[in-house]
Amino acid sequence: MSHMDLSRYLDFGQENDYRKLELPPPVKRRGRLGIEARALAELSRIAFSEIAFKYPKGHLEGLAAMLDDQRSSQRERFVIETLLRNAAVAAEGLFPTCQDTGTALIYGWKGELLNCGNSPSLPGEKGAWKRKGAEDEAAAPGDIASLLAEGAGKAYAERRLRASQLGPLNALAEGNTKDNLPALVDIRAVPGDSLRLLFAAKGGGSTSRTSLSMESPAMLRTQALKTQLEARIRGLGVAGCPPYTIAAVLGGASLSQTLYALELASYGLLDGLSKEATGDGTPVRSQEWEEIMAEIAAETGLGTQWGGRQLALDTRFIRLSRHAATLPFALGISCSAHRKARAFVNNQGWYLEKMEEDPARLLPRSVNLLPGAVEIDFDTPKAVWLEKLRSLRAGDPLLLSGSVTLARDAAHARIAASMREKAAAPAYMTEHPVFYAGPTEPAPGRVSGSFGPTTASRMDPYMEELTRAGASLVSIAKGGRGAAAIKAIAASKGAYIACIGGAAALTAREHLLESKVVDHADLGMEAVRLVRLSRLPALLVIDSNGGNFYA
Repeated sequence: MSHMDLSRYLDFGQENDYRKLELPPPVKRRGRLGIEARALAELSRIAFSEIAFKYPKGHLEGLAAMLDDQRSSQRERFVIETLLRNAAVAAEGLFPTCQDTGTALIYGWKGELLNCGNSPSLPGEKGAWKRKGAEDEAAAPGDIASLLAEGAGKAYAERRLRASQLGPLNALAEGNTKDNLPALVDIRAVPGDSLRLLFAAKGGGSTSRTSLSMESPAMLRTQALKTQLEARIRGLGVAGCPPYTIAAVLGGASLSQTLYALELASYGLLDGLSKEATGDGTPVRSQEWEEIMAEIAAETGLGTQWGGRQLALDTRFIRLSRHAATLPFALGISCSAHRKARAFVNNQGWYLEKMEEDPARLLPRSVNLLPGAVEIDFDTPKAVWLEKLRSLRAGDPLLLSGSVTLARDAAHARIAASMREKAAAPAYMTEHPVFYAGPTEPAPGRVSGSFGPTTASRMDPYMEELTRAGASLVSIAKGGRGAAAIKAIAASKGAYIACIGGAAALTAREHLLESKVVDHADLGMEAVRLVRLSRLPALLVIDSNGGNFYA
C-alpha cells in the first residue's frame, strides 16, 4: 500500500438506507458530472434540519432493546424510556432532541470528475442565504465547502437551533457568533464523479469526552491495552449522555489521522473494515476488542446515567498503521442522540439517509415509573426544601418542582468577577437552586425551546467561592463533580442533583412551566433565567455529607 486512504473503506450502507430528494438532477457532460450550487446548499439545509429533530433509522431500536434486556436495572429502563419519549416529542418538529444542537460537522469525499456550478434559486427560495453582517461571504459557484456551510447556517436559523459557537476577540476574550457558524467542513478529493457526505451535529458533552495520547509501543499487549481501555472508558463518566457509541483507534501515521479515523468510526463509516490484514498498512476493525470494550463499559456500573450496565449501546475498535516509534491512541463517543446523516450524489440524483419518523412505535405500553421518588418544591421557603434535601442520601430519586435559576459558563464567569468587586452574590444565586442549562430559542407560543442540563464539572472552579457566599448551595446539571466541588458542597451542607441528559425536548414540553431572562441578556443562550419546573425526574448525586453516587 503506497498511502493510507480511509476513503477506500467508507461504509455508506445499502440503497434502501436512503431516500431520494426532489432536487435538480445532476447532468453528465463530456465525462463530468455537474451539480447545481443551490441544490448542494439545500441538501445541507435539509440534513441539519432533520438530524436536529430525528434519529438515524435503526438507532432507536438499539435503545428499545435495552428495555427487554434482563441486565437492565429499573432505573436504566426509566432513563431509556425517557430517551424514547424524548425522541417521540422531538419528531413532532417543535423541540430539538437536545438543547445543545451541536457544532455542524460536514465530512465529504468529492470525485475529481464532479463540478459544482451556477444555478438559479430553488423553487420558493428568495435568493441565497447569507450570514448576517457578512454580505461578502456568499458562496461562489464551485465552492463546495462554503455552500455546505451556508446550508447548515440556514437550517440553524430557520429551525431556531441553538447558537453555541464562540469566536475569539483576542487571546482570551470571545463572543457568540450568533448563527452557530463557522461549521467544520472537511472535503477530500477522490476518484470518480460522485459526492459522498456525512452530516453530523456534535454537542460539547460528547466532544469533550474525547481523549488522545501518544503511547509506548509496549502497550501492544493484551493486558496493557485492556488496562488502558478500562481507565479511559471509566473516565468517560455520564456527562456525554449515554448510552454511548464508544470508539477507539489505535495507531495512525499522525495524531490528526487517528482523530479523523475516530470520528468516522464513531458514526459507523468504518464498519466494513476487515478483521485481519496482510501487514501492508491496510486498517482493520477488531470485533474481539469491541466485545472487550462493551464488557468494560458494563463493569463500570455507570449505566445509562443513573447506574447499571448499559453505558455502551455500541462499540468500535479500529487499528491503523504507525511509525515504529509511535503509538497514537484515541477514544471518543457519539452520544445517545447519535445525530448524523449520510448522503450521496451521483448521476441518478440526490440521496439522504432515512431517519426514524415514528419513534412512538417503540415505546412500551406501560410507563416505567421512578419508584420512591421524593417530591421537592423549590417554591416553598428555602429553609424547608434545603432541610428536606439534607435529610436525603446520594442515590435517592427526586421529582423537582418550583423556581430555579438558570446559569452556565459565561454567566458564572461574570457573576464570579462581580462578586470579587462587590463581595456579594446576586439574590437569584442565593435564593434559588442553580440549574446549569442553556435552552434553544422557543418556537412561537412556547415557554422555552429544548431544555436540558449541561456538564456540571465545568462549573466546579466557581463552587468554593459561590458556596462560601451562600450561593449555589444546590446545583442541578448532569454528570459527576470533581473533588474540590464535592468538598465545597459538603462544607456548605448543600447538594448536587443530576437530571437525565439527552431528554431536552421532553423536559421542555412536560416539565417546564415558565421561563424569563433576569440578567445578562446579551449572553443569548447563556443568559441568566428564572424558570419554574414541574415534577422533573432527577437523582441526588452529591448529598449534604459529601456522599457521591458515582464514587
